[in-house]
Amino acid sequence: MSKPAAGRMFQDINFKVKSASGKKLEQLIGVEDSESPESGPILIYIKMEGISWSQYFLESCFGVWENWGEIETDDEAYIYPDYGKKFEVEGQIIKAAYCKDNEITLEFETGEKLTLKYKDPEDWDGDTEMVKCKYESE
Repeated sequence: MSKPAAGRMFQDINFKVKSASGKKLEQLIGVEDSESPESGPILIYIKMEGISWSQYFLESCFGVWENWGEIETDDEAYIYPDYGKKFEVEGQIIKAAYCKDNEITLEFETGEKLTLKYKDPEDWDGDTEMVKCKYESE
């Protein structure tokens, strides 16, 4: 794996974000192309209790998670839906955050999870989607 860029914590097919475990999700903001929102999120901004903004996204088969500090949501080329409200996860406690097999997942203590994945798992430059479902306890 190549050396990560400044602020980049992870860039790999599989990783765990240990600092997210046990943190309350304060905000989750999607970034979508304003001309083609059906293409799914380009990236996700995440704010967790006690941690400045981070962002995560999928890029050419890799999951990427970066410390970001502050975010800007005023570029008119993009829309910024509130995924925390949309998926009803705002304020929930994160059990785990990880990338596995090119999908980035947030698991919550409620038994629900949000997964950012490629719509077509074979098209690593294609559209992405965020999906919510229940997960199986270990």
